[in-house]
Amino acid sequence: MKKIVLFDFDGVIADTFDICYDIVAGTHRSLTKDEFRGFFEGNIYEAEEKLIKEGKFPNEEEFFAKYTPQVLEMRPIEGIPEVLEKLKEAYQLVVVSSTITSPIQRYLEKYDLVRHFDWIMGGDVHKSKTVKIKMVLAKYKVKPEDCVIITDTLGDAKEAAKCNVKSIGVTWGYHERERLEKGDFFALVDEVEDLAPAIQAFFNKNL
Repeated sequence: MKKIVLFDFDGVIADTFDICYDIVAGTHRSLTKDEFRGFFEGNIYEAEEKLIKEGKFPNEEEFFAKYTPQVLEMRPIEGIPEVLEKLKEAYQLVVVSSTITSPIQRYLEKYDLVRHFDWIMGGDVHKSKTVKIKMVLAKYKVKPEDCVIITDTLGDAKEAAKCNVKSIGVTWGYHERERLEKGDFFALVDEVEDLAPAIQAFFNKNL
């Protein structure tokens, strides 16, 4: 039976928090970093929609015009390329992100990571990660227990739970451990080298 590992991009593969915060803070000048982190406790697009109407969030085109050149100059989080290389031997890997597909594709190509992924699903595929996860389950004809998402935010864990898909949280991204501990995660991982063992433990549990 296929086992699918879903990867969030921002905060998990690339440390983009400061890039994204600075872009948004350029429009929403009173925004604190903690408030920005709070946007990711649910679906980011739902938070954005309200703020765009209030003139406090750049529109999508403006945001990604600034985001893309900066992220392409940012190397992957240390150790992630080696983890992806190892995981690809045992699982099928899919990116499920709120960032649009194009900059993710370009980034993964630049850093020779695209070969590890079977599918890259950005915010242009659908703004709901719940919908995208259901698309993965349908495409690969797998049950929710044959799938796990690697994420750094409470919002992703909530969206995955709507599909009965469990999450493994990483503490090096947008949400710190204290915030992630409020969510329903199979495990929280503090070090990159502990990610592959946590994934293996999840699938072993379901054997």
